[in-house]
This record gives sequence, structure tokens and C-alpha cells, in this order.
Amino acid sequence: MIGRFFSQGALLIAALLVCSVSLAQRRGGAPDQDSMRRPGAERVEQFKKLRLMEVLQLDEEASIRFFARYNKHEAAMREIRQKQLEFIQQIQSLRRSQAPDVDYQRVLRELRALEQRLSETKLKYMDELTDILTQKQVAEYIVFEIRFQQNLREILRDMQQERGGVRD
Repeated sequence: MIGRFFSQGALLIAALLVCSVSLAQRRGGAPDQDSMRRPGAERVEQFKKLRLMEVLQLDEEASIRFFARYNKHEAAMREIRQKQLEFIQQIQSLRRSQAPDVDYQRVLRELRALEQRLSETKLKYMDELTDILTQKQVAEYIVFEIRFQQNLREILRDMQQERGGVRD
């Protein structure tokens, strides 16, 4: 299944990303924004952009407009995810200190607000894409994004199983 989506070289690039994420997780939990911007992650992102150009059949002008919005959207999403990681770290601190429910309530309220912001950001982005892409291209983009993420998760899971177990 993965082979159909990724070429052999692309699979290697994706594996590099997975390794960097795996190493970041071993060093202290979830990867942070800096660990996701390492060279392996950059290569996967470059590969992803090339594949998007192919899948969406973008000409030069459309590519420029699309990737300007795509990059802006990805930066906004990274910022929100980084804030989510910070709140998850706060929850871990609360657990260690056996904090009262009121402290958890505050953090959970912030996490819910971030989840709402994440959803709103995605919906706004989809609306903005219709200025550049056809409805068919938007649909192809959505399918591509979902499959790309699924394939990366599968690669990570396979690598973890090969090393001797899956960690959550």
C-alpha cells in the first residue's frame, strides 16, 4: 500500500522524518516545533510539495499562489500545535504535582479553545483555496493530505514494530 503512494526514494525521505520524530520523542515526549523543522522534515516537506504540484497539476502561477497560502496555513497550524504541546506539558506538570481539578479545568478550557481555533483555521484555509483551485483540485488536495499523513503514520508504526514494540 505504501509503495503505491511513495516511490522508493520518497520512502527513504519519509523514513528520515520518522526517525527525527522518533528521536525527539525519546528525548522527552512529543516533538516540538524545532524538531519538526530539521533537515529530514524539510526534505519530506519538499517532496510533499512536488507531489502536490503533480497531483493538483498546477501551472507556475497557480503553484506560486497555492504555496503562498499553503505555507501561511502550515505556519499557523504549527503555531497552534506548539501551543497545544505546551498545554500538554502543563497537564503533565499538574499530574506530577497532584494539582486540584480547578487547575486542570483551566488548561482543558485552553485546549478546547485551541482545538476550536485549529478547526476554524482549517475551514478558512479550505475556503481560501477555492480562489486558486477548482473544486476537483480541492477534493484531490484533501485526499492527498489525508493519505500522506496516513502513510507517514504507517511508516512510523512499521519502524517501531521492527525495533521491538509500539510506544504510545
